[in-house]
This record gives sequence, structure tokens and C-alpha cells, in this order.
Amino acid sequence: MVGTVGIYRTATQRNAKLEVVRLKVVTRLVVYGGAKSSSDNSAFFHASKNVIKDYKNDLPVKSVFMKNGIKDLLDTINSQPENSVQSLDIFVHGSEYGLYTIIGSSLEKSISEKDVNSMNLESNIYINLGSKWNWWEPRGDGDWKNLYTLSDINYKVFTKESKIEIHGCHTAFDGANNTLCAALSKHLYNAGKTRSVVIGHTDYANPNRGGTKEISKQDYRHEERAIYNNGRLIAKTRLEGRIPPSFIKSKLGG
Repeated sequence: MVGTVGIYRTATQRNAKLEVVRLKVVTRLVVYGGAKSSSDNSAFFHASKNVIKDYKNDLPVKSVFMKNGIKDLLDTINSQPENSVQSLDIFVHGSEYGLYTIIGSSLEKSISEKDVNSMNLESNIYINLGSKWNWWEPRGDGDWKNLYTLSDINYKVFTKESKIEIHGCHTAFDGANNTLCAALSKHLYNAGKTRSVVIGHTDYANPNRGGTKEISKQDYRHEERAIYNNGRLIAKTRLEGRIPPSFIKSKLGG
């Protein structure tokens, strides 16, 4: 039986005694939502379903909607066992400086900018403390306690050859080495995940892949994406859909 945290339970016979053996199973995490607009959250949801479909059930998948802002993202990641997360796909608004969500996000109802400001609903994660401080607005938008940095992530949960992909705008802006994706890849490398990569869009991310008008076919995996390892750009690509592991492996040097 496979649980949501990726644990197999199996029984063995040894010296006429029944033993329970717990084996770690690698898993995939898919986290989406956090937008003010319910239509944006709908696009994130349908795009996430298409990513899950492309994984073809090769590993267990845990899918989470971010209703409570970045805290949901961090709780999802940090609650996993060490060396158990093979991939993390995040569907969220972003930039080269951070990822942006609100508390109270919904698939059914949008939240106005006025309510976000008056109730301090912003919940973001930034590259570092300096960026967090620069973007914080103490008289509105977000409480300090709801704002985070990449250092709040436990990178030990990822496997050595894991992949993080952010399906949002500008997180790998222009393929530069001072972007959110570059910083994420450096954190992974420093945690011993030396062949892990982070993938993000170099420009705007659009869910209407191939010009589709069908909501169920929405997918952000097109246009130019950049791939990072250890804080450096190792490739740019316009491949559509899932970037083949063989392509990533070749850019890592075999």
C-alpha cells in the first residue's frame, strides 16, 4: 500500500516471526493556486492536472491547493521524509524575485485587491532576507510573519537528482544567474542535491499552449524555459511539454 507521504508497508517472514518492513518511496509534489483570481487558480489547476497526466503514474503524486498562502507550500515540502521528493511542480504567480500568493485563495471566488490590502492577505516567498525586506510594505499587503525566504525550505527532502519546475512568469527572467530559479538551484546543490535542477520561464508564462481555448488543455510548458544547476544556467529550451530527463542529463554532463 502506498501512503501520501510515500511509505510502503510489507511483511516478511524471518525466524518464524512476522516483521513489518517500512521502505521509503520517492514521490512527486504538485502545488498550485494562491491567486486572487479564481480564473487564475482554475488555470493553475488544469495545468497541474496535465503535468500529473504526463508523469504517467510512474511515482506517487501528492497534489495540494494553496489556500493558506506560502505556508501550504512550505508545509507540503518540509513534511516529507529526507531524500524522498523526486519532483516539485509549482503553479503560482511569480517573478525573478519571488513567488506571490494570498491567504484565502479559492477556486470558486475571487478576492479583490482592496480586500488583500486591507486585510494584509499577501503571503510571498523571496530569494533572501534582503529581498523580503525591500518588498515588504508594513502598512498594507502582508504581515511579516506571512512572508518567507528560500531558506525556509528544507532541501534535504529532495533526492540527489530531483527537479523543481515553476509554472509562472519570470522566475528565470532572461536566463540570468540572479533569479529565483538560480537561487533555488544553489540551495539544492548546497544541500548535497548536486544533480538537481530548477526550471522556470524566462518571460511571461501563458497557459494556452498551442493557442488552445479549451480549459482542460491548459498547460504552461511552452515558450522559452531556462534550466539551472548550482546557481548557473545550463540550458535554455523551447521544447514543449515535459522536458525529457535525457535532455536534462545531457546538459548536466552525462
